[in-house]
Parts: sequence; structure tokens; C-alpha cells
Amino acid sequence: MFRTAAGWVFSPTDLVDAMECPHRSALKHALAAGVPNAPEPEEPDPLAARGGQAHEQAELHRLKSLFGDGVVTVGSPRPTHADLAAAAEATRAAMHAAVPVIYQGVFYEPVYPGVAFHGRADFLISTGVDPATGHSRDSGGKPRYEPWDAKLAHHVRPGAVLQLAAYAEALGRTGLGEPESMHLLTGDGRVHSLRVAEYLPLVPQVRRRLLERLAARAGLPEPLWGEPCAACDRCGYAQWCAQGRERDRHLSLVAGIRGDQVAKLRDAGITTIDALARAGEEDRPALLPRHSFARLREQAALQVRQDATRTPDNPTGTVVADVYADDGLAMLPEPSPGDVFVDMEGYPYHEGRGLEYLFGAFTCDDGQFHAFWAHDRAQEKRAFEDFVDFVCARVDADDGAHVYHYASYEADRLKTLAAAFGTREAQVDALLRQRRLVDLYTVVKKSLRVSQRSYSIKYLEPLYLEQGRSGAVVTASSSIDAYAAHLGARRAGDTAEAERILADIAAYNRDDCVSTARLRDWLERLRVEHGVTARPAAAAAEEGDAERAAAARRRAEAEERMRELTGPLLAGVAAEAERRDPDQQARALLAALVGYYRREEAPQWWDFFRHLAAPVEELEADTDCLVPLRVDAGEWVPPQGRRRTSVRRLELAADASRPHPFSAGEQVRLLYPGPAGQAAEAVSATVEEATAHRLTVVERCEAGEEQDRRPVAVLPGAPVRAAPKDEALWELVERTVAALPERVCSAGLDVLRRVPPRLRGRARLPDPRDFGGDVVAAVVAAVDALDGSYLAVQGPPGAGKTYLAARLITHLVASGKSVGVCSTSHKAVENVMAAAVRAAGEAGVALPCAKRPAERPDPKAPWQQPRQVRDLVRWCGEQDGGFLVGGTAWNFANPGMRSALDVLVIDEAGQFALADTLAVSTAARDLVLLGDPQQLPQVVQGTHGEGADRSALEHLVGQSEIIDSCRGYFLDQTRRMHPR
Repeated sequence: MFRTAAGWVFSPTDLVDAMECPHRSALKHALAAGVPNAPEPEEPDPLAARGGQAHEQAELHRLKSLFGDGVVTVGSPRPTHADLAAAAEATRAAMHAAVPVIYQGVFYEPVYPGVAFHGRADFLISTGVDPATGHSRDSGGKPRYEPWDAKLAHHVRPGAVLQLAAYAEALGRTGLGEPESMHLLTGDGRVHSLRVAEYLPLVPQVRRRLLERLAARAGLPEPLWGEPCAACDRCGYAQWCAQGRERDRHLSLVAGIRGDQVAKLRDAGITTIDALARAGEEDRPALLPRHSFARLREQAALQVRQDATRTPDNPTGTVVADVYADDGLAMLPEPSPGDVFVDMEGYPYHEGRGLEYLFGAFTCDDGQFHAFWAHDRAQEKRAFEDFVDFVCARVDADDGAHVYHYASYEADRLKTLAAAFGTREAQVDALLRQRRLVDLYTVVKKSLRVSQRSYSIKYLEPLYLEQGRSGAVVTASSSIDAYAAHLGARRAGDTAEAERILADIAAYNRDDCVSTARLRDWLERLRVEHGVTARPAAAAAEEGDAERAAAARRRAEAEERMRELTGPLLAGVAAEAERRDPDQQARALLAALVGYYRREEAPQWWDFFRHLAAPVEELEADTDCLVPLRVDAGEWVPPQGRRRTSVRRLELAADASRPHPFSAGEQVRLLYPGPAGQAAEAVSATVEEATAHRLTVVERCEAGEEQDRRPVAVLPGAPVRAAPKDEALWELVERTVAALPERVCSAGLDVLRRVPPRLRGRARLPDPRDFGGDVVAAVVAAVDALDGSYLAVQGPPGAGKTYLAARLITHLVASGKSVGVCSTSHKAVENVMAAAVRAAGEAGVALPCAKRPAERPDPKAPWQQPRQVRDLVRWCGEQDGGFLVGGTAWNFANPGMRSALDVLVIDEAGQFALADTLAVSTAARDLVLLGDPQQLPQVVQGTHGEGADRSALEHLVGQSEIIDSCRGYFLDQTRRMHPR
């Protein structure tokens, strides 16, 4: 914000400040108003700034390659009323001239007496062009402009959405109409298209707060620092506030404390770390569990002790550690000669998702450090493979060997890279399943309290290293800076300097690996000192030899089957996507889809095993879990009548200020801690009732196995098995592979290849104008002409997709066709079926229909409700003419439904996985995809390469905003949906 002769001027950044952190907004207001002693914010991280600029310039270069002189740049105005008004007028003139792209378009307009809005959008792109291809397109009237912003972050942040919405609102006042969509180009290369109408109401809400601040007298806030929040990582005042909190001994100094815990303690009158260290049980806030209060109080007392020993000559003071439990130390496996200690270095600003440029490993038996380097994506894959092969060779040669790391980064990156590259997945899975990866952070947190403000390994080193680090690179952030300097030296041709910097980074990484080894050794000494004798049981011992062997055999068979399928698909396919033709791209995508369901399930199992080992305070902070304030357990009721298990009810009190994710009817797991050194036990249970304050669950067990114990946490239930979807998908892949080099023609594979629909008796899709503008009639004619292919229909909310589906289904059933309706949820399926029943009734068409109920049969449902899939299959076979059957992907991927239908309508195809689309396509000759990929993103758990994580419609739309007219229809809300 700043002032001109005409008054205050604020920007979208000021709106983001007001939304994310009122304290930051107040400090900037004071600075702009010239309040004495108002602090200046620090400059943004230069690396991130350069990365963001490079990302934006890359998009500008791409657009110029498509549109040439059609990209108009608006110059940077000076912060004066006259210059800003002139730049805004130049932007409006460019829009009225219908140029394709405006770069750095300027908005400047009064919004309140003495207050104006000023913004600069990265790109304003006409709806009359396709920014993905550069082609012209029909925008349904006079083109409008939509705002596009390039952000280096890999995910959509609320602040970025607010900025775009502010630009969209300003565009609506240019005389060209409000845009329907706005777009964010994230650092991973993905375009996130958002509906303006869904986010526009946020702008006046936040603006009202900001205007109230500008109308008030500017002054420094009291206190001068703000509470920690999520925006601190990107704030120029982060250091200022941190120093203020340290001076005032704020509770945030306590290691591991959460914001909600700070608020509860503050409300109870405990406002400093010193007060918390002195507090007694009688001071505990009612909604703070006893174990949490005790942990925080003990942590605070340790830190206060260390603070008392700090001197100018020894600013750190004396670091101490207390062993409070055996659990963590008992997790340490027996040391073995083959043990490996690992650490990785990543550079977040490499194209797209960043680059793991160094995989480091230290081996104690020979004292050697092993470095695996990568400076581009292909090298990253090779380095990853070499690193995994090295680690696995050590483990294979020594049955007692383990791989030690500190915190979750290394394990997370191994999982992500294995899935992203589609390589070494079995080896990484084996390391995880056999518990070869040992996270020493978890060991520390479950046994020790350390007097430092952080449990980062650097802060623990005074406990076990005689002297600190002295290299040129000493922190993770400085390693990022160093690697950026290496890249700069390499670009400048200074090979010697580039190599020197790499040597410094390698020394830093080696120090991290060696530090991890020394930490393990120190923890082993603590085991001896405190008489801890328990060791973790081997995974093999827990599974049992026969069960382990059978599981290993099944995994080996699945791996071999995958290789047999992916090998032929990838034969002759270039590794780089830009060197492939469309058919090769489709084969690479199909190969990536082969392991889709396994990769989707894997993160849920990883989370499950992480929850089993995690300290309770981590489960408290995990929004997927519930750590109850209190547990009231009923008596076990023995088996009665037809019930063969014992059952009991548990009432778990919840903290309403921390919402839990569970709902009635859901399957969950109850976490019971195991003996020291043994894994916790997770027992299945069913949620009977769920409110913000309480969870009632029903637990069952075999007669005679009842135990009087209380769970420490409620975890999510087991993942829903993908079968039979994975088998249906594999069958389709097997048919494709068996036919190579010929192509198999099917609706699902046409979607995969993104080819225009194959039609009988027509060269192209019917034009709605040939039907008097009636899109419904055009779609009906198109579906009638499908020749074992698909049709896509895209439309925003309210465009009439359900209306269209109901009329289409009525027509098809009246024509004697068997029709299915599939979607992402039972509710969505039933919504379309109910609309079809109404439409058929209005048209006087008999509509036999059936659907399995989600849980219990609904007596009001106007369709048959077979309880089992086999009953549903039998019902379909009993119908003489046309009929409608509804279900989720599990129903239509069932073997009994193979080729059972003429047409399958997939609703919400913008959120329906491409893999699911191929799986259910085995049930029908033709597919109709209805939805909008811009409405909500598809929910994806795993990491997938080649675009396998996209929804069906997202895949078909590609980088464009709307479906190409050769593949389907776009329903504009302003278009006539049926004859009036």
C-alpha cells in the first residue's frame, strides 16, 4: 500500500496480508503512513524471487511463441495517480482492441472515497483464444478476459486465489463482463482453473477489513510481534516477530507446542514459557489433556534450565536430555555391520517439482561416504536407482542391517521418486515393509526430552558431538544457496568454482550422515545406561514364515505380471515426452496406469504404519486422527444369538476446537500402545455416533479375547480395496498388449488416446445449430452415432448437465438400450437416476431401473435395490428391453458386468479418475462423460507419472480450459438447453 495525492492505494498483496496475518497488515500500514520506528520488512528470498521470475518469464516466452505480437506488455507505471490511471487506460484499450494476451495489465480504480485499488495481473488472456494451442475458439459472443497468475508454489494457496479473485472483480468493471474462470499456473507446470463465482465473495469480505484499517489512525500494534501462523514462512516480518517473541518469552518458544495449545494456555492465564515451567496440575486448562500438559510443562522447564546457562561466551548454554520413557530406545534394532546412514539434498527451484541432486550414504564398517549426484531429471532417476540398489545390496548381504535417517524427508522422497519414475517400487516397498528404514527422530521423540527449542538434528548435536560444524555449508537452507551458486558458476563456465562448491556440499552431506551415525551410537549408550533391553521384533517374526512367504510370492507374481505388461507397452517409447508421437504417449500413459491402484493404496498404508509408531503428540496434531480427552468404556457383552463376537461401546470425548474427520457408519481403527519395542496394535471398530464433542464407537473381538484397556487414538480405517477395478484395468491392458502392434478399439482406449469419437455414418459430431441451438438434441444424436467410442460433455455448475443426462437416458432406454450411471459417490449416482425417473415419467417412458444401496435399502427409492453385485447382474440379465442401472466404479468393474451395457454415463467425470474410467469402460460399448474438471480437483493419494493422476475429463481437456469441439460439447450457462 502507498499514498498518492488522491489518497490511499492498496493492492491484491495488501488484501492477502489482511487475510493471512492482521499483524503484518498493521505493520505495513504503519510503515506506509510514516509512523516513527515502523519496521521495514526483509527482502524476499532472492532465490525464490528469481525462481518465480523465471517461471513467469517461461510462460511469457511460451505465449509469445504462440501469439507473437498478439502479446501486449503494459509498462510499469510510477506510483502516482496520473501514471497509474494512464496504465489502467492502456490496459482497457488493449482489451477493447481484442488482443489475445496482455502481460502485466494494470488496474487502477477508486473503491471508496480517498481509497483506490491498484493491481498488476501476470497475464490477461482473451477467451477468444486457446492459450494451450494458440488457436482461435468460439467464446459464445464478445470475448472476455480471464486473469492468469504464475506462482512458483506447487499447490494452490488461498492468497493466490484471493489475488486472482481481486483481478477478476476488477475485470468485471471494465465493460467487457466478469470472467467465468481464473487460472493459476503452479511451479509444477499444472494449470489450476477456478470458477470466479465461487471465490469472488471473498474479495469484499477481506477488503472491508482492510478499509477499516486504512480509515483508522495508523500506529504500531501492541505487542510489536505477531503470533506464529502459517504465513510466517513467506513473511518479511518473520524474523522481527520471532525476536519479539523471544524477548517476551512467548509460549511459542516451547519446542513442539501447537497454536491451539498456546491459545488454551493463554486463556488459562499462562502466557510465557517461564509461567508454564512453574505451572502445576491445578493450572491445566480443561480442554488440554493431562499428558499434553505434562509434556509441555516438562519441555518448558528443561528449556528454562538451559536458558539460565546461556552466556555471551556460550550463547547456546548447556544442552541436556532427559529419558522419560523406554519406548523410543526400545525401537532401536541391534547394530549391524551393514547399517547405512543416509541423507539427501534437494533443490526446490528446479523445473517443476524440484530436484533431489545428492543422495548421500555413510557406512560405519569401512568409514566410507558414498555420493550419488544428479543435475537433471534423467540423472536424478539414475542416481535414485543407484542409491536404492546400493542400500538394498547392503541389506541383502546383512540380514540385520538397517537404513538410518533423521525425520521423514528421506523415506518420503524414496516413496515419491519410486512412484514418479515407476522404478525400484518393489525394492522401496520391501525396505518399508521389512522395517529396514529407522527414523531416529521418532526414537528421540518417544524417549527423550531435550532442552533445545527445536528437535532438528543440528540442535541435538551438542549432546553427542564434541565440536560443532565448521564447513562452508552448515544448514539445509545454506545448502540450497550453495547449489544455486554452483549452477551460476556452471552457467558462467567457471568449472573449478562449480566443482569447489559441490565439494563443500558433499562435505556438508557427509557431516549429516556421520551425525546420524553418531546419534544412533549415543542412543545405544543411553539404552545401556537406562537398562533398556527390549528390541523391536523383526517384521518376519510378526508375520510368520508361511504368511511372509505367501505374501512375498504374491508380490513377486504381481511384479512379474506388471513387467510383462509394461515392457511391450514401453518398447520403442522415448523416455522424454516431447520425443513421442501421440500413440507412444498413450502407451506410456497406459503403462503408468498399470500400477495406479497400488500406488493409490500405498500412501494410506504408509500413513497407517507411521501412525503406529508416532508419538501421541504427533497424532494430536494430525487432522486424520482423534486423540480423545477421555475414554469411557462399557462392559464387554459376550456373544448372543446369531452374534458370534463379544462387543462393547466406547465413548470418546473430543475437543470441539480441533474437528475430527469421522462420521457415523465409518470404519475406524482404535490404537492401543504395545509393550516397549513392540508395534502398537490397531483394532477395527465402527463409528456409531459422531458429534463435535463425542465419538461413540463399537468394538468387537473373539470370545475369550476381551481386554480391559483404553485406546490412545482413533485412526482412519483400512483403505478400500481397489479390486475389482484393478483386475478390469489389467484385462484391458492385456488385450491392448496382445494386439500390439495393432490398436485395440474401445471407448476407454479412445479416451486414453484423446482421439475424436468414432461415429457411424458421420465424419464429425452433430452441431447444435443444426438442431436450432438445442444442445440436448445434438448430444442425443451424437450418442446414437457412437461406434464403440465416447462423448465428453463439459459444463459448469448450473449449466444443465443433470437435465441433459436425464433426457439422454430416457431416450436411450426408450430405444431399447441398456444404460448405466456411474459416479464418484452413491449420492451423485442417485441424483442422476432420480432425474431420469422424473424425465421418463414426463415423457411416458417405462424405465426399469436398479441400484445397490450404499448401506440399507431406502424404502422411498423409485428403483429396485439388489443387495449384492451378483443380484444386480442377474437383474440386468432378466430385462427384456431398455433399462437403467446405477452404481459406483466397484459395481461396473465387477467381472459379471463385462460388456453388459450399451452406454455407460459417467457423472462428475471431472473428478472421476482416468484409471477408473478405463476400468468401468469394460462394462459398456459406449461412454458418455459429464462433468467439469474446473469445478473441483480429483482427489489423488499417490504419486503417478505420465499424467496418470488426472481425471477423465481433465485428460481430455488437456491444457485448455474447455473441451475441444472435436471431442465433445461445452455447455455455456447462457446457451439454450432445450426448446422453450
